[in-house]
Amino acid sequence: MPRIISFLAFLSVILAPVGCLNKVDVNKDSVSDFNCLNNKFVEKVPNLPNIISSTTNCIDYKFDQKNLAYAIKLFVLEYSREFDVEESKIWSYFFGLEIESSVYPREVQAAYDSKGNYLEGNVPVSGLALSKDKIWVEIKTSDIYTSSLVHELVHVIIWNENLGVHGDPDHEGSNFSGWTKKHTKFIKKLNLMLQDLNI
Repeated sequence: MPRIISFLAFLSVILAPVGCLNKVDVNKDSVSDFNCLNNKFVEKVPNLPNIISSTTNCIDYKFDQKNLAYAIKLFVLEYSREFDVEESKIWSYFFGLEIESSVYPREVQAAYDSKGNYLEGNVPVSGLALSKDKIWVEIKTSDIYTSSLVHELVHVIIWNENLGVHGDPDHEGSNFSGWTKKHTKFIKKLNLMLQDLNI
């Protein structure tokens, strides 16, 4: 009898759900081509609180909506755990968020790198937090984890935590507040999780 009880206990541990996010249907490629003549230019990301996605150009590339939704849900779950923030609070920050994507790179006249160094001239960027409710992300491959999506979502959270004043553009630098080494480690960790999930 004790062996049966131990076996049942072992089974319950094996079969117990890990977290509350279930992987259901992931498309092989997390990116697809887009033509606004055949599709809606702005689309609501399914099963998320009023988050929309768009492309920079009429003919461009965008994230697969199901995979994008899954990546954002995973972000919220893991960020909540890592930084001890209620999931509902994070979702409130993302309410009305627009995620613009493009395969075409961008340059800005000035930017900070991840260590807080100020760069001037034609600075290439792979993502931009344009406001507390709009980000732009360059699509580099057919996977979300290779993009700066997770990085830009961290900016959105910090921007909202700073009451819309700034999203800490200098990252680990000392000119603005919010971003820490812990945020940088979180981004790497979450991108590895997305890579493992082929997203």
